[in-house]
Amino acid sequence: MKTFQAYQHRPECFREIDEATWKNWIWQQQNAVRNRFGLRKFFPSLGGDVLKKAEEWENRGFRFLITPYVAALIEKDEEGNPVSGDAIWLQVFPEFGEALTARDSGNSTEHGGAPRDAMSIKKTLAPDEYSAQNENWEVDEEMISPIAQHKYDNRVLVITSDVCLGYCVYCFRSLQSNAPAEKHGGKPFWKETMEAIRKRPMIEEVILSGGDPLLYDNFSLEEMLHDVREIPHVKAIRIHTRAWLHNPYRIDEAFCALLKKYEVTEMGVHTVHPQEISRDFLEAVERVRASGARTLLLTDTPLIRGVNDSSEILHELFMELYTSGVKPYYLSHNMPNIPFASEQRTSVRAGLRIWNSLKRRISNTAMPEYMITHRKGKKTVPECEEGTPDFIYDKNENGWPIVRFKNWKGEWETYIDALD
Repeated sequence: MKTFQAYQHRPECFREIDEATWKNWIWQQQNAVRNRFGLRKFFPSLGGDVLKKAEEWENRGFRFLITPYVAALIEKDEEGNPVSGDAIWLQVFPEFGEALTARDSGNSTEHGGAPRDAMSIKKTLAPDEYSAQNENWEVDEEMISPIAQHKYDNRVLVITSDVCLGYCVYCFRSLQSNAPAEKHGGKPFWKETMEAIRKRPMIEEVILSGGDPLLYDNFSLEEMLHDVREIPHVKAIRIHTRAWLHNPYRIDEAFCALLKKYEVTEMGVHTVHPQEISRDFLEAVERVRASGARTLLLTDTPLIRGVNDSSEILHELFMELYTSGVKPYYLSHNMPNIPFASEQRTSVRAGLRIWNSLKRRISNTAMPEYMITHRKGKKTVPECEEGTPDFIYDKNENGWPIVRFKNWKGEWETYIDALD
């Protein structure tokens, strides 16, 4: 993939577009497909069964956005349609078969994701399946402003926006706007947030997340970075983004100059599959380096069933990242309460077997930490498949697999596992 250039594989509808226009990140966003009606612009002969899935996804209130760049990455058959099982297509399109389109399935919900009735959900849904009531992962007492979460002592996560450059079907954040109490929006709460951080001298790091902060233009981002750097006790700034898949042209020279000017400590480079590491991806990395910024590029890779849950795929991904100057940092077990969890989640042990199969077989620096994410904090998965005294594989009262673990505060918590 390192030699793959998206422009050379752009959709037919953009054949007359010059390369400079194609690489303009704003043009990419303006020409993204945002609903099922636009899909045939990218894939003219797309079948009705695929469009039916897209319609059902929209009817449930979920967001839909595919940039021209992503459309170029997707492998296509002779008719120009996405190849079944393509790793990029499976990340951006709800390819869940009858589980999505059968209205009487256990996953069925009314428009907007709310359960049809509590009794049917209790009887038919696994506890890790999506519902609007369970999608909000913030803990009220940790929110020092409507957009700032202070979970760990020395750092705070700021939700700059509740929209993204593109939407991944496995991501709870990109679907979180369904929650009735959703209140994210960034700018209206920005001054309040800066004041809250200023009052807490223990905060040494500010993480700009979302949604995606890189949806803002460089002028707006500079205002944010300036305000954060004005707080004397903030030593580190981190930016989390999925731009490296959805729109790598957003990592432009002007943005990279901001990384240097405001000494941004780290960028979270969210990657899933080696197919994402195109020439365009690498050029974005090169722009960061050429700017003189000392920003660390670290990845968070969610483990997704049917997409990257194999040692061969992850071996290739981690080594491609490592040799490109991007450090594989987290292998994140896919979270509970995502849409169609049974279609997208492995068990924790299944992920551990993959991780263990790679340990010491690839460069140690290329190995990420395998971890689970819980509302009460992250937890590293121990290497022993039988668990440890503070990481116990168990079942709940209904026989569903769970993990009981001690969090960073020493408190026992329960994580909903998936079937093995």
